[in-house]
Amino acid sequence: MFTIHSPSRQRINEYLKAVRHEPYSYVPVGATQGTLPRGFTVDRYAVQLGSGQKTFRRARRAVELWKMFPEDFSRLCWPDAPIQQGTVVAVLFHTGPLWSLNPCRIVYILDQSSPTATYGFAYGTLPGHVECGEEQFKVTWCSADDSVWYEIVCFSRPQHPLAYLGYPYVRHQQRRFRELSGQVMLNAVSLSTDKVRAADCPS
Repeated sequence: MFTIHSPSRQRINEYLKAVRHEPYSYVPVGATQGTLPRGFTVDRYAVQLGSGQKTFRRARRAVELWKMFPEDFSRLCWPDAPIQQGTVVAVLFHTGPLWSLNPCRIVYILDQSSPTATYGFAYGTLPGHVECGEEQFKVTWCSADDSVWYEIVCFSRPQHPLAYLGYPYVRHQQRRFRELSGQVMLNAVSLSTDKVRAADCPS
């Protein structure tokens, strides 16, 4: 949904209610858990947050509170939404004279303690989102070397005509979001950037 003014909280809530039971706007729902589909742009990003159980617990709590959304880049509606399958949220972006409200629904939850401690979730786009696809956010604690990682895996393609027309800009913003998301997660676990490294998603 595009508007020329920032939508009010009431309007956002009405919009979320209207799309709550809409079907996902793409077919391979849940594919971020396995083989990523053809016909979409695939992105992977990972950053090491540190090591040890304390770091993992802080990282997990940050994801539970939606802290991976950089506030100076995007606005999550709403950050008190529970991390559970079926939860509907929207991400509000401001670009030039336009505001875009992009609805998503949580597809699945990741929560395991072995062989690698993992916590996270994926959400998928709903009708009205400028893109269609799925994005997974997770933190892992690798027992082999005690390292803790924050990872994003997603696949997407333009859905709205403006996303097609401005695709290079959309791609730039997607990269910027991932980098800023990694930084806010680093801040959440109180580590300085000189103690971590960015990399492709660890296997």
